[in-house]
Amino acid sequence: MGEDIYTLIARRATCRSFKEDPVDDAVLDRLLAAGCKSPSSCGFQSISIIKVTDKEKRKKLASFSRGQKFIATAPVSLVFCIDYHRMDQVLRREPAPLPNPGQLKCLWMGIADAVICAQTIVLAAEAEGLGSCYNGNVLNVLDQLSELLALPSHVCPAIMLALGWPRSTKRQPPKYPPELLVHENEYRELPDDQVYSAYRRQNGYQKLKPRPQWVEACCEKGRQLHGEEYARQIREDIEKKDYLGSYQYWLGCYYTEEPDFLNFAGYRNYFKKQGFTWLEGEETEQ
Repeated sequence: MGEDIYTLIARRATCRSFKEDPVDDAVLDRLLAAGCKSPSSCGFQSISIIKVTDKEKRKKLASFSRGQKFIATAPVSLVFCIDYHRMDQVLRREPAPLPNPGQLKCLWMGIADAVICAQTIVLAAEAEGLGSCYNGNVLNVLDQLSELLALPSHVCPAIMLALGWPRSTKRQPPKYPPELLVHENEYRELPDDQVYSAYRRQNGYQKLKPRPQWVEACCEKGRQLHGEEYARQIREDIEKKDYLGSYQYWLGCYYTEEPDFLNFAGYRNYFKKQGFTWLEGEETEQ
């Protein structure tokens, strides 16, 4: 405790290997109290945090997350939710002209509030010596996740965070420098060569051997999205380098659709069921 905040930020790294040891309630309470002090849109704190410690539910969360076993091993996962249900409860006692919470801007600000809270907890966890890992895979199955967590109307998940004691020392991977990410007063367009060089410096540690099944998967995904010529360009690039870059592997081989993942219609139906109209076109602006 008491480390300089910049040291914590520089040291923080995603952890995907946890001990099964529980996190002491006093430590977890401190983390959650810190998260609840985070800034929020209008100061309304329209979020809720579902603390998942039950072993069977943690196994279910792992199955929702492409079978990543570390999620079941981590002693606790926090699911950060956009929550307008609590506001509904207040308005039953104190009527106020609430705009339609199904507006797209409510989704946008709700996600921002949830992630601000989550990142506050990530840094507090680092100060406590805990490891953490963000997880967005659960968002592919919002309907199943909401049923598991018994979420009421006007509540939906925004992001999940696994927490626990790391098995080994974590090392932060390379990050883009401020000179690439920070723009002053207006967006500064950089030459493609400069951007690609920065990308290779950041992702240079990810040079994945071109296994035939990965190459074929990446090319097929490119073919489906952009046509035969683009698939040919992907193949030629991989053969020239003799490795798959991080975008090629993660977008072409790992982050692929699975049968139980929600599609656009599935998300629209889910949000309607939860009382939101975020994906219902002009209705969101009324």
